[in-house]
Amino acid sequence: MNFKKLTAVLLAFAMTSAAAGCSDNKNNSDSEDSGFTNVSPRSIVFEWQSLYEQKLNEFTGSENFSEIAQGGLEESRFDLFDLNNDGTPELFISANNDHKTQCEIFTISDGQVISTGSLGEYGAFMYYPELKLMNDEYSGDGFVVGKFISFDGTAFKDYFSYSDNSGSASKGAAIKHEINGESLSLPAYDEAMEMYRNARTISIGRKYTFGASTVDYALHCSESWGAVLTPQEKELFSGQLKNNFENAVQSGKDAAFEFCDLNGDDVPELIVSEGTSNGDICRIYYISNNTLLELDGNYGYNGRLNFDNEQLVFYTIGAGSNNACWSLTDSDISSFNVSRSHMDCGRKYLLTEEAITASMR
Repeated sequence: MNFKKLTAVLLAFAMTSAAAGCSDNKNNSDSEDSGFTNVSPRSIVFEWQSLYEQKLNEFTGSENFSEIAQGGLEESRFDLFDLNNDGTPELFISANNDHKTQCEIFTISDGQVISTGSLGEYGAFMYYPELKLMNDEYSGDGFVVGKFISFDGTAFKDYFSYSDNSGSASKGAAIKHEINGESLSLPAYDEAMEMYRNARTISIGRKYTFGASTVDYALHCSESWGAVLTPQEKELFSGQLKNNFENAVQSGKDAAFEFCDLNGDDVPELIVSEGTSNGDICRIYYISNNTLLELDGNYGYNGRLNFDNEQLVFYTIGAGSNNACWSLTDSDISSFNVSRSHMDCGRKYLLTEEAITASMR
């Protein structure tokens, strides 16, 4: 993927002062003044890290792995997310983004990686954090069949099934609305589905590519920020997230957030996604001199941001967006090309009070 040279050069020039101010100040350990010293997230070791690394290596040696896009399909990707809040994330492996491709889902049990099955389509699935449920749905010509699924830590269980063929009415089909196999009137069906239709979701399955830098970041940094942030840093980030949460409630926006180390100094930046609608941006916050500051500018596309872990460049690319890239380091981005180590960021957690607390643990 290539960005227009003029855009990259202009952005590189525009970011010079902001990048220098942020990275230079952060290189001086702000936490020392408060009596706390930052430690690298890579110094935090969990059992699941080496086990999942083995599983990822096993997959890259299989015939299902694609390192680059092929035949109109995107490359293989993976994801990490703690579905049952037990402190150990599940691993999701997505071979590609074909309509029929599901995620294979793994967890840790008795010191072993076990497969709990496959879920989704286009290599991903929708998760409802506030309901602690996953959705598996198939839409055909005039009908929809789906179910909601819960996870008990080692296995998935069907929680709620539904089907509706209202779209086939013009074809003369007998219309049925069913919940858990029981036929209902349309008003009763809509009432039963209302809570699920209105619940907010995040997409799981295709966050990280298999590039070496991204695999390292995902396994050794992405799930460890709560363990290495100092108390003062947690207080600053929590306060900002609570402000963003209040703003999201007032605006009705589907806000989300994520911690991501954009300049490789082992202290994360906070990325807050305003929503998923056209025009929604990401806001980026960083700590400097024991103060939380917002990076000037608008970033992201439809509330999402891309990040190249190898080159430490974050960027926006997509239909309808102005392709652009930025860096908080001194790297030359005038001829930036995305490496094979990149990830999506900004929407790891829905912006809720529960998620704010959980992300700081």
